[in-house]
Amino acid sequence: MRRCYNLHMLAREPETQNRRPGTFLVLLVLILAISLPVGAQGRKVKRGHPSRTQGTTNERQQEQQRAEYGATSTSVLALPFKRLWQHLTDSASMIPPTIDRNRILLPLSGGSVICLDIRTGSLLWSSEPGGSITAPILPIDENRALVVTRKLSPDGSDSGASMRVIDSSTGLTLWAHDYPRAFTSPAGAGAGRLYAGCADGSLYAIGEKDGEVLWRAETQDVVRGQPLVTESGVYFGSDDGAMRAVEPATGKIIWKLQTGARVACPAIADDKYLFFGSGDGYAYAVNRNTGVVKWRSRTGAAIEAPPVFVGDRLLVASFDNFVYCLSRATGDRAWKRRLENRISAAPIIEGDANLVAPLRGDYIAVFLNADGRRVNIYQLETDFEIVAAPSFSSELLVLATNKGLVVAAPVRAPDSSTAQKK
Repeated sequence: MRRCYNLHMLAREPETQNRRPGTFLVLLVLILAISLPVGAQGRKVKRGHPSRTQGTTNERQQEQQRAEYGATSTSVLALPFKRLWQHLTDSASMIPPTIDRNRILLPLSGGSVICLDIRTGSLLWSSEPGGSITAPILPIDENRALVVTRKLSPDGSDSGASMRVIDSSTGLTLWAHDYPRAFTSPAGAGAGRLYAGCADGSLYAIGEKDGEVLWRAETQDVVRGQPLVTESGVYFGSDDGAMRAVEPATGKIIWKLQTGARVACPAIADDKYLFFGSGDGYAYAVNRNTGVVKWRSRTGAAIEAPPVFVGDRLLVASFDNFVYCLSRATGDRAWKRRLENRISAAPIIEGDANLVAPLRGDYIAVFLNADGRRVNIYQLETDFEIVAAPSFSSELLVLATNKGLVVAAPVRAPDSSTAQKK
Protein backbone atom coordinates (compact mmCIF):
# COMPACT_ATOMS: atom_id res chain seq x y z
CA MET A 1 0.00 0.00 0.00
CA ARG A 2 2.83 2.38 0.81
CA ARG A 3 4.40 1.98 -2.63
CA CYS A 4 1.06 2.62 -4.38
CA TYR A 5 0.42 5.61 -2.18
CA ASN A 6 3.78 7.19 -3.00
CA LEU A 7 3.25 6.74 -6.72
CA HIS A 8 -0.21 8.31 -6.45
CA MET A 9 1.14 11.33 -4.63
CA LEU A 10 3.96 11.63 -7.13
CA ALA A 11 1.41 11.69 -9.95
CA ARG A 12 -0.25 14.69 -8.35
CA GLU A 13 2.92 16.70 -7.83
CA PRO A 14 3.08 18.26 -11.35
CA GLU A 15 -0.30 19.90 -10.68
CA THR A 16 0.63 21.33 -7.27
CA GLN A 17 4.23 22.32 -7.96
CA ASN A 18 4.14 22.96 -11.76
CA ARG A 19 6.93 20.43 -12.37
CA ARG A 20 7.58 19.66 -16.00
CA PRO A 21 6.07 16.38 -17.31
CA GLY A 22 9.51 15.19 -18.35
CA THR A 23 10.78 15.44 -14.77
CA PHE A 24 7.84 13.45 -13.51
CA LEU A 25 8.41 10.66 -16.04
CA VAL A 26 12.10 10.39 -15.15
CA LEU A 27 11.30 10.16 -11.43
CA LEU A 28 8.60 7.55 -12.05
CA VAL A 29 10.94 5.32 -14.07
CA LEU A 30 13.66 5.60 -11.42
CA ILE A 31 11.30 4.63 -8.59
CA LEU A 32 9.94 1.64 -10.50
CA ALA A 33 13.45 0.44 -11.33
CA ILE A 34 14.56 0.68 -7.70
CA SER A 35 11.45 -1.03 -6.32
CA LEU A 36 11.68 -4.12 -8.57
CA PRO A 37 13.60 -7.13 -7.15
CA VAL A 38 16.91 -7.88 -8.75
CA GLY A 39 16.34 -10.27 -11.65
CA ALA A 40 12.57 -9.71 -11.71
CA GLN A 41 12.56 -8.16 -15.17
CA GLY A 42 11.51 -10.70 -17.76
CA ARG A 43 11.29 -13.73 -15.41
CA LYS A 44 9.76 -14.89 -12.15
CA VAL A 45 11.89 -14.76 -9.03
CA LYS A 46 11.04 -17.64 -6.70
CA ARG A 47 10.76 -16.93 -3.02
CA GLY A 48 12.77 -19.01 -0.57
CA HIS A 49 15.78 -19.80 -2.73
CA PRO A 50 18.06 -17.89 -5.11
CA SER A 51 17.05 -17.56 -8.73
CA ARG A 52 19.06 -19.20 -11.45
CA THR A 53 22.17 -17.28 -12.36
CA GLN A 54 22.28 -15.94 -15.90
CA GLY A 55 25.74 -15.91 -17.41
CA THR A 56 28.92 -16.53 -15.48
CA THR A 57 29.65 -15.37 -11.95
CA ASN A 58 32.75 -15.64 -9.83
CA GLU A 59 33.09 -18.15 -6.99
CA ARG A 60 32.44 -15.56 -4.31
CA GLN A 61 29.08 -14.61 -5.84
CA GLN A 62 28.12 -18.27 -6.19
CA GLU A 63 28.99 -18.89 -2.54
CA GLN A 64 26.81 -15.96 -1.48
CA GLN A 65 23.93 -17.39 -3.49
CA ARG A 66 24.25 -20.85 -1.93
CA ALA A 67 24.75 -19.86 1.72
CA GLU A 68 23.08 -17.23 3.84
CA TYR A 69 25.25 -14.56 5.40
CA GLY A 70 27.55 -15.94 8.11
CA ALA A 71 26.37 -19.57 7.71
CA THR A 72 29.24 -22.06 7.43
CA SER A 73 29.34 -25.85 7.65
CA THR A 74 31.85 -28.69 7.63
CA SER A 75 29.32 -31.10 6.09
CA VAL A 76 29.87 -32.43 2.60
CA LEU A 77 26.29 -31.31 1.93
CA ALA A 78 27.51 -27.71 2.07
CA LEU A 79 29.76 -28.18 -0.98
CA PRO A 80 28.42 -27.14 -4.40
CA PHE A 81 26.74 -30.00 -6.26
CA LYS A 82 27.39 -30.92 -9.87
CA ARG A 83 25.28 -33.28 -11.95
CA LEU A 84 27.14 -36.47 -12.87
CA TRP A 85 24.51 -38.19 -14.99
CA GLN A 86 20.80 -38.48 -15.54
CA HIS A 87 18.48 -41.23 -16.72
CA LEU A 88 15.55 -39.63 -18.53
CA THR A 89 12.34 -41.57 -19.08
CA ASP A 90 8.69 -41.00 -19.95
CA SER A 91 7.81 -43.60 -17.29
CA ALA A 92 9.01 -41.67 -14.25
CA SER A 93 7.34 -42.84 -11.05
CA MET A 94 6.58 -41.10 -7.75
CA ILE A 95 8.04 -44.08 -5.89
CA PRO A 96 11.57 -43.29 -4.69
CA PRO A 97 14.54 -45.30 -5.97
CA THR A 98 16.42 -47.66 -3.66
CA ILE A 99 20.19 -47.60 -3.18
CA ASP A 100 21.46 -51.18 -2.92
CA ARG A 101 25.25 -51.18 -2.51
CA ASN A 102 26.56 -49.72 -5.79
CA ARG A 103 23.25 -50.09 -7.59
CA ILE A 104 20.10 -48.01 -7.94
CA LEU A 105 16.84 -49.97 -8.17
CA LEU A 106 14.34 -47.72 -9.92
CA PRO A 107 10.60 -48.57 -10.22
CA LEU A 108 8.91 -47.19 -13.36
CA SER A 109 5.27 -46.27 -13.80
CA GLY A 110 4.72 -49.01 -16.37
CA GLY A 111 5.44 -51.70 -13.76
CA SER A 112 9.04 -52.48 -14.65
CA VAL A 113 12.16 -52.24 -12.50
CA ILE A 114 15.53 -51.14 -13.84
CA CYS A 115 18.90 -51.45 -12.12
CA LEU A 116 21.51 -48.74 -12.81
CA ASP A 117 25.16 -48.45 -11.86
CA ILE A 118 25.26 -45.66 -9.27
CA ARG A 119 28.52 -44.18 -10.59
CA THR A 120 27.83 -44.17 -14.32
CA GLY A 121 24.08 -44.64 -14.79
CA SER A 122 24.64 -47.58 -17.13
CA LEU A 123 21.84 -50.16 -17.25
CA LEU A 124 22.72 -53.39 -15.41
CA TRP A 125 19.40 -55.20 -15.81
CA SER A 126 15.67 -54.72 -16.16
CA SER A 127 12.73 -56.76 -14.90
CA GLU A 128 9.00 -56.93 -15.60
CA PRO A 129 7.32 -58.18 -12.41
CA GLY A 130 3.84 -57.43 -13.77
CA GLY A 131 1.17 -55.14 -12.34
CA SER A 132 1.76 -51.72 -10.85
CA ILE A 133 4.58 -51.26 -8.32
CA THR A 134 3.15 -49.75 -5.12
CA ALA A 135 6.14 -49.25 -2.80
CA PRO A 136 9.89 -48.67 -2.83
CA ILE A 137 11.91 -51.82 -3.46
CA LEU A 138 13.05 -53.24 -0.11
CA PRO A 139 16.56 -54.76 0.21
CA ILE A 140 16.21 -57.86 2.39
CA ASP A 141 19.91 -58.68 2.48
CA GLU A 142 22.95 -58.29 0.22
CA ASN A 143 21.52 -60.64 -2.41
CA ARG A 144 17.73 -60.25 -2.28
CA ALA A 145 15.16 -57.49 -2.64
CA LEU A 146 11.37 -57.34 -2.34
CA VAL A 147 9.09 -55.96 -5.08
CA VAL A 148 5.41 -55.37 -4.21
CA THR A 149 2.88 -54.87 -7.01
CA ARG A 150 -0.84 -54.31 -7.38
CA LYS A 151 -2.59 -56.52 -9.90
CA LEU A 152 -5.15 -55.00 -12.24
CA SER A 153 -8.16 -56.60 -13.93
CA PRO A 154 -8.87 -55.88 -17.61
CA ASP A 155 -11.25 -53.04 -16.65
CA GLY A 156 -8.51 -51.38 -14.55
CA SER A 157 -9.92 -52.29 -11.12
CA ASP A 158 -7.87 -53.90 -8.36
CA SER A 159 -7.54 -57.66 -8.48
CA GLY A 160 -5.19 -58.28 -5.58
CA ALA A 161 -1.47 -57.97 -4.99
CA SER A 162 1.76 -59.82 -5.49
CA MET A 163 5.01 -60.00 -3.53
CA ARG A 164 8.12 -61.02 -5.41
CA VAL A 165 11.63 -61.56 -4.05
CA ILE A 166 14.28 -61.01 -6.70
CA ASP A 167 18.03 -61.55 -6.98
CA SER A 168 19.48 -58.04 -6.57
CA SER A 169 22.34 -58.69 -8.99
CA THR A 170 20.24 -60.08 -11.87
CA GLY A 171 16.59 -59.15 -11.30
CA LEU A 172 15.53 -62.79 -11.59
CA THR A 173 12.59 -63.89 -9.44
CA LEU A 174 13.39 -66.20 -6.49
CA TRP A 175 9.78 -66.58 -5.36
CA ALA A 176 6.42 -64.89 -5.91
CA HIS A 177 3.14 -65.03 -4.01
CA ASP A 178 -0.31 -63.58 -4.73
CA TYR A 179 -2.74 -62.04 -2.22
CA PRO A 180 -6.44 -61.09 -2.46
CA ARG A 181 -6.09 -57.38 -1.58
CA ALA A 182 -3.55 -54.71 -2.51
CA PHE A 183 -0.79 -53.72 -0.09
CA THR A 184 -0.87 -50.03 0.80
CA SER A 185 2.34 -49.44 2.77
CA PRO A 186 6.04 -49.96 2.16
CA ALA A 187 7.13 -53.21 3.78
CA GLY A 188 9.35 -53.56 6.82
CA ALA A 189 11.58 -56.57 7.52
CA GLY A 190 12.93 -58.30 10.60
CA ALA A 191 13.50 -61.73 12.16
CA GLY A 192 12.69 -63.61 8.95
CA ARG A 193 9.39 -61.82 8.40
CA LEU A 194 8.03 -59.12 6.12
CA TYR A 195 5.42 -56.70 7.48
CA ALA A 196 3.11 -54.66 5.25
CA GLY A 197 -0.17 -52.75 5.57
CA CYS A 198 -3.11 -53.73 3.42
CA ALA A 199 -6.18 -52.11 1.89
CA ASP A 200 -8.36 -54.38 4.06
CA GLY A 201 -7.27 -52.43 7.15
CA SER A 202 -4.78 -54.98 8.50
CA LEU A 203 -1.05 -55.31 9.02
CA TYR A 204 0.24 -58.61 7.65
CA ALA A 205 3.25 -60.64 8.76
CA ILE A 206 4.57 -62.71 5.86
CA GLY A 207 7.26 -65.38 5.75
CA GLU A 208 10.43 -64.08 4.14
CA LYS A 209 11.28 -67.43 2.51
CA ASP A 210 7.99 -68.31 0.81
CA GLY A 211 5.51 -65.42 1.13
CA GLU A 212 3.02 -67.31 3.29
CA VAL A 213 0.86 -65.23 5.65
CA LEU A 214 1.82 -65.83 9.30
CA TRP A 215 -0.68 -63.52 11.01
CA ARG A 216 -2.59 -60.29 10.55
CA ALA A 217 -3.42 -57.49 13.00
CA GLU A 218 -6.70 -55.74 12.21
CA THR A 219 -7.35 -51.98 12.44
CA GLN A 220 -10.39 -49.88 11.54
CA ASP A 221 -8.95 -48.44 8.30
CA VAL A 222 -6.17 -48.60 5.71
CA VAL A 223 -2.55 -48.93 6.87
CA ARG A 224 -0.26 -46.66 4.79
CA GLY A 225 2.93 -45.93 6.74
CA GLN A 226 5.93 -48.27 6.72
CA PRO A 227 5.95 -50.28 9.98
CA LEU A 228 8.89 -49.94 12.34
CA VAL A 229 10.20 -53.41 13.21
CA THR A 230 12.15 -54.00 16.43
CA GLU A 231 12.83 -57.06 18.58
CA SER A 232 10.23 -56.01 21.13
CA GLY A 233 7.48 -54.70 18.88
CA VAL A 234 6.18 -53.72 15.46
CA TYR A 235 4.86 -50.14 15.42
CA PHE A 236 2.49 -48.84 12.73
CA GLY A 237 -0.19 -46.22 12.16
CA SER A 238 -3.55 -46.41 10.41
CA ASP A 239 -6.07 -44.14 8.75
CA ASP A 240 -8.27 -44.74 11.80
CA GLY A 241 -5.96 -42.26 13.61
CA ALA A 242 -4.21 -44.75 15.88
CA MET A 243 -0.60 -45.76 16.40
CA ARG A 244 -0.30 -49.39 17.46
CA ALA A 245 2.38 -51.66 18.88
CA VAL A 246 2.04 -55.41 18.31
CA GLU A 247 4.15 -58.45 19.16
CA PRO A 248 6.40 -59.40 16.20
CA ALA A 249 5.80 -63.14 16.52
CA THR A 250 2.02 -63.17 17.00
CA GLY A 251 0.56 -59.77 16.06
CA LYS A 252 -1.03 -59.48 19.50
CA ILE A 253 -1.73 -55.86 20.47
CA ILE A 254 0.63 -54.37 23.07
CA TRP A 255 -0.84 -50.86 23.13
CA LYS A 256 -2.85 -48.43 21.04
CA LEU A 257 -2.71 -44.61 21.05
CA GLN A 258 -5.49 -42.61 19.39
CA THR A 259 -4.58 -39.30 17.68
CA GLY A 260 -6.81 -36.72 16.01
CA ALA A 261 -6.35 -37.83 12.38
CA ARG A 262 -4.87 -40.55 10.23
CA VAL A 263 -1.34 -41.73 10.98
CA ALA A 264 0.55 -42.36 7.74
CA CYS A 265 3.90 -41.30 9.22
CA PRO A 266 6.49 -44.05 9.86
CA ALA A 267 7.78 -44.00 13.44
CA ILE A 268 11.36 -43.91 14.70
CA ALA A 269 12.54 -44.99 18.15
CA ASP A 270 15.38 -44.74 20.62
CA ASP A 271 15.79 -47.06 23.60
CA LYS A 272 12.87 -45.46 25.52
CA TYR A 273 10.57 -43.51 23.24
CA LEU A 274 8.74 -43.70 19.93
CA PHE A 275 8.52 -40.56 17.75
CA PHE A 276 6.02 -40.02 14.93
CA GLY A 277 3.68 -37.49 13.37
CA SER A 278 -0.06 -37.47 12.70
CA GLY A 279 -2.47 -35.90 10.26
CA ASP A 280 -3.70 -33.80 13.18
CA GLY A 281 -0.53 -31.69 12.82
CA TYR A 282 1.18 -32.89 16.01
CA ALA A 283 4.51 -34.61 16.48
CA TYR A 284 4.34 -37.19 19.29
CA ALA A 285 6.84 -38.72 21.70
CA VAL A 286 5.45 -41.77 23.52
CA ASN A 287 6.84 -44.48 25.76
CA ARG A 288 7.59 -47.33 23.39
CA ASN A 289 6.60 -49.98 25.96
CA THR A 290 3.34 -48.45 27.18
CA GLY A 291 2.19 -45.91 24.58
CA VAL A 292 1.94 -43.18 27.22
CA VAL A 293 2.46 -39.73 25.70
CA LYS A 294 5.55 -37.88 26.93
CA TRP A 295 4.91 -34.77 24.85
CA ARG A 296 3.29 -33.58 21.65
CA SER A 297 4.30 -30.54 19.61
CA ARG A 298 2.09 -28.65 17.18
CA THR A 299 2.93 -27.90 13.53
CA GLY A 300 0.71 -26.20 10.99
CA ALA A 301 -0.42 -29.24 8.99
CA ALA A 302 -0.22 -33.02 8.62
CA ILE A 303 3.06 -34.85 9.18
CA GLU A 304 3.73 -37.87 6.95
CA ALA A 305 7.54 -37.90 6.67
CA PRO A 306 9.33 -39.83 9.44
CA PRO A 307 11.13 -37.64 11.99
CA VAL A 308 14.92 -37.68 12.04
CA PHE A 309 17.28 -37.70 15.03
CA VAL A 310 19.87 -34.91 15.26
CA GLY A 311 21.69 -35.44 18.55
CA ASP A 312 19.31 -34.39 21.34
CA ARG A 313 16.93 -32.87 18.83
CA LEU A 314 14.41 -34.04 16.27
CA LEU A 315 13.77 -32.75 12.73
CA VAL A 316 10.13 -32.91 11.66
CA ALA A 317 8.91 -32.04 8.15
CA SER A 318 5.30 -30.89 7.81
CA PHE A 319 2.81 -30.32 5.00
CA ASP A 320 2.70 -26.65 6.07
CA ASN A 321 6.00 -26.27 4.13
CA PHE A 322 8.07 -25.95 7.33
CA VAL A 323 10.86 -28.04 8.79
CA TYR A 324 10.76 -27.96 12.60
CA CYS A 325 13.67 -28.63 14.95
CA LEU A 326 12.35 -29.90 18.29
CA SER A 327 13.88 -30.96 21.57
CA ARG A 328 13.73 -34.75 21.98
CA ALA A 329 13.24 -34.31 25.71
CA THR A 330 10.42 -31.73 25.73
CA GLY A 331 9.18 -31.13 22.18
CA ASP A 332 10.07 -27.44 22.50
CA ARG A 333 10.91 -25.76 19.21
CA ALA A 334 14.53 -24.70 18.62
CA TRP A 335 13.88 -23.29 15.12
CA LYS A 336 11.71 -23.72 12.06
CA ARG A 337 12.36 -23.06 8.39
CA ARG A 338 9.88 -22.51 5.56
CA LEU A 339 10.31 -23.79 1.99
CA GLU A 340 8.20 -23.20 -1.11
CA ASN A 341 6.39 -26.54 -1.28
CA ARG A 342 5.03 -29.11 1.13
CA ILE A 343 7.60 -31.55 2.49
CA SER A 344 6.72 -35.24 2.28
CA ALA A 345 10.24 -36.71 2.61
CA ALA A 346 12.43 -36.95 5.69
CA PRO A 347 15.43 -34.60 5.86
CA ILE A 348 18.83 -36.22 5.26
CA ILE A 349 21.45 -35.63 7.97
CA GLU A 350 25.16 -35.43 7.19
CA GLY A 351 27.46 -33.97 9.85
CA ASP A 352 26.31 -30.56 11.05
CA ALA A 353 23.77 -30.02 8.24
CA ASN A 354 20.58 -31.45 6.80
CA LEU A 355 19.22 -31.68 3.26
CA VAL A 356 15.55 -31.05 2.47
CA ALA A 357 13.81 -31.70 -0.86
CA PRO A 358 10.34 -30.12 -1.21
CA LEU A 359 7.79 -32.14 -3.15
CA ARG A 360 7.39 -30.76 -6.69
CA GLY A 361 10.21 -28.32 -5.98
CA ASP A 362 13.00 -27.72 -8.47
CA TYR A 363 15.78 -27.51 -5.89
CA ILE A 364 17.15 -29.02 -2.69
CA ALA A 365 18.23 -26.87 0.25
CA VAL A 366 20.76 -27.57 3.01
CA PHE A 367 20.38 -26.06 6.48
CA LEU A 368 22.49 -26.01 9.63
CA ASN A 369 21.28 -28.41 12.30
CA ALA A 370 22.08 -25.86 14.99
CA ASP A 371 19.97 -22.89 13.88
CA GLY A 372 18.38 -23.61 10.50
CA ARG A 373 20.41 -21.15 8.45
CA ARG A 374 20.89 -22.18 4.84
CA VAL A 375 24.39 -23.26 3.80
CA ASN A 376 23.71 -24.65 0.33
CA ILE A 377 21.22 -24.99 -2.48
CA TYR A 378 21.23 -27.12 -5.63
CA GLN A 379 19.02 -25.97 -8.49
CA LEU A 380 17.67 -28.40 -11.06
CA GLU A 381 17.32 -27.54 -14.71
CA THR A 382 14.19 -25.91 -16.10
CA ASP A 383 11.00 -28.03 -15.95
CA PHE A 384 12.54 -30.65 -13.61
CA GLU A 385 10.57 -31.28 -10.39
CA ILE A 386 11.34 -33.59 -7.49
CA VAL A 387 8.57 -36.19 -7.13
CA ALA A 388 9.89 -38.60 -4.47
CA ALA A 389 12.19 -38.79 -1.47
CA PRO A 390 15.89 -38.17 -2.27
CA SER A 391 18.81 -40.39 -1.30
CA PHE A 392 22.38 -39.53 -0.36
CA SER A 393 24.84 -42.42 -0.38
CA SER A 394 28.63 -42.56 -0.87
CA GLU A 395 28.57 -38.79 -1.45
CA LEU A 396 26.12 -39.14 -4.32
CA LEU A 397 22.78 -37.32 -4.35
CA VAL A 398 20.02 -39.28 -6.10
CA LEU A 399 16.89 -37.35 -7.08
CA ALA A 400 13.74 -38.82 -8.62
CA THR A 401 12.14 -36.20 -10.86
CA ASN A 402 9.20 -35.93 -13.23
CA LYS A 403 11.63 -36.51 -16.11
CA GLY A 404 13.65 -39.35 -14.62
CA LEU A 405 16.64 -39.82 -12.35
CA VAL A 406 19.25 -37.13 -11.65
CA VAL A 407 22.48 -38.01 -9.83
CA ALA A 408 24.82 -35.28 -8.55
CA ALA A 409 27.94 -35.16 -6.41
CA PRO A 410 29.54 -32.50 -4.19
CA VAL A 411 32.50 -30.74 -5.76
CA ARG A 412 35.52 -30.38 -3.52
CA ALA A 413 37.96 -27.49 -3.98
CA PRO A 414 41.30 -28.57 -5.47
CA ASP A 415 44.12 -29.11 -2.99
CA SER A 416 46.35 -26.06 -3.35
CA SER A 417 49.49 -28.00 -2.30
CA THR A 418 48.81 -30.65 -4.95
CA ALA A 419 48.19 -27.99 -7.57
CA GLN A 420 51.52 -26.29 -6.76
CA LYS A 421 53.40 -29.56 -7.12
CA LYS A 422 51.93 -30.06 -10.55
